[in-house]
Amino acid sequence: MIKKQKLTMKQYFVSIARVGATSFRLSPGAGVIQLIDSIVQALLPIATTYFAALTTTALAGAYAGNAEAARHVFMYVAITSAISVVMLLWSSVSRYVSQKTRYVIDAAVEDKMRIHFGSLPFEMYDDKEVIDLQEKARRFSYVFSNVFNTIGTMIVSVVGAVGSLVALVFVNAWLALAVTVAIIPGIVLQLQLARQQARHWEGNITNRRRKGNIGWMLSESRNMAELRIYGVFKHLMKTYAKLRDQDEKERLDFELKTIWKQAVADIGEALVELGALLWIVLQIIDRSQPVGQFLFVQQMASRAMGQASSLARQLGQADEDLANLVDYQRFMDIAVEELKPEKIHHAPQRIEIDHVSFQYPKTNITVLDDVSLAIDAGQHIAIVGENGAGKSTLVKLIMGLYTPTRGRVIVDGRSLKDVSVESWHKYIAMLGQEFISYYFATIDENITLGDVSRGPDQARVSAAMKQAEFSDIAGKLEHGGATYIERWMAKDNDEASATELSGGQYQRLALARNFYRDSPVVILDEPTSAIDALAESRIFKRLFADKNKTIITISHRLSTVEKADVIYMFEQGKIVERGAHEELVSRKGAYYRMFESQLH
Repeated sequence: MIKKQKLTMKQYFVSIARVGATSFRLSPGAGVIQLIDSIVQALLPIATTYFAALTTTALAGAYAGNAEAARHVFMYVAITSAISVVMLLWSSVSRYVSQKTRYVIDAAVEDKMRIHFGSLPFEMYDDKEVIDLQEKARRFSYVFSNVFNTIGTMIVSVVGAVGSLVALVFVNAWLALAVTVAIIPGIVLQLQLARQQARHWEGNITNRRRKGNIGWMLSESRNMAELRIYGVFKHLMKTYAKLRDQDEKERLDFELKTIWKQAVADIGEALVELGALLWIVLQIIDRSQPVGQFLFVQQMASRAMGQASSLARQLGQADEDLANLVDYQRFMDIAVEELKPEKIHHAPQRIEIDHVSFQYPKTNITVLDDVSLAIDAGQHIAIVGENGAGKSTLVKLIMGLYTPTRGRVIVDGRSLKDVSVESWHKYIAMLGQEFISYYFATIDENITLGDVSRGPDQARVSAAMKQAEFSDIAGKLEHGGATYIERWMAKDNDEASATELSGGQYQRLALARNFYRDSPVVILDEPTSAIDALAESRIFKRLFADKNKTIITISHRLSTVEKADVIYMFEQGKIVERGAHEELVSRKGAYYRMFESQLH
């Protein structure tokens, strides 16, 4: 079980160091300037206040008729103005550096995380704990540069607060100590609140994911018909609002519990600042301190407290974000799929399933039980059976997405677990029940994504459309294959540049992508469930006519299954019958009973 733990101080500072090191590695120049920027931002206001205090003292002297003090006034004003100009110029540089740093760091961290996710063993995608961790890691990857900027702001606050306290020491050490003691409670309270919020986030991730999914469903136009006809829209709105309000209420409750404590801490700071001002006023009246020291003490005490309060908020934010960094690092530490040096270099001549049994990770349910079969090049087989019989699981094993619990999947005499799965996938075209529609792309682009190893080939696109019976659909569109398949992708003032496809049309488009790939092994798992039976029959007739392709299909439609050379009937993870269509029908066994209604 993957759990987030409260960060120890060691983990806290190690995490800060890791963010800093990663940021400097990704953008060294920007990192150095960010550090310099933090120090400059912290010290320049102290310098400005110092010369402003000297100006005030000199003004008082000039007002009293002191000619030398009058000369000093103009010098101090000039220095103060020069510092202000430097601050403005530096601010412009700082904004550019901050934007560049944010882009470089966020892009690199997000890319690294996505590449890692795409390199995990396939079984990890069915592991809820891994997916939860990936969600937390993704959340952190979006704000990595924010954490880096927060660390920079923390440096500003630390240097600013410490610098202000050191400046007060030169006025009076006891005064500096009193201000230091006053700011500690606020920092402690902010950290406590941040940790409560982090625990709240961690404990509500499932409900938050549910809320997000409901929100997406309520925002999709294609869902409106069913939601409104079934009267589900209002029900889901209530559920969404309940989850949202519950989440926010718990967060606000944390805030409410700390209000009075924060108020006490704020009052304490105000009293200390008041005491400091009364003390310096008495010192000035007694002529023990110059007039300008009132401004200096007021600004330094206020700045020390303000920077400490800012630091507390930043520590709280960083505490939560750095805890997420631990999750990010845990996710990045998950072992990726092992790269096998041995590769498949040619179209397979024989695929064997050798006494294969399989259980999904973290379950004791046997999905496949001692299954054996062989598929020769150019052979067309069909796998049939009731839902849950293990058909789709077998296909996943053949594709190398999973490793058998027992037994082997063998390609031309070599076990799949010993060869590069990526090299095997080059020879496979697959269309499953849950296919992808690339809504951001045009019709042609959706098809050419079936084979990105070669550049777009319009002749192949046209041939693939024809095989999938999509040519007529594209031909009726003003922009043809250049039409986007989602309305929201329409170009300005050109509604015809995008269209909305039906379920069957989306499936035909996915099938065209499969044909465009033109692989020697074709795997189809209920690929035409949304296509009418006559069109499906024509498509499969053309597909099965190609004796150069090895075809593995799963279907509940007799018109598709009966064309196969060999049919395997599955029940409860086992092959109970095998043979050609006529042979299995004549036996009047499990296959006959399953398709009996379609035989007459």
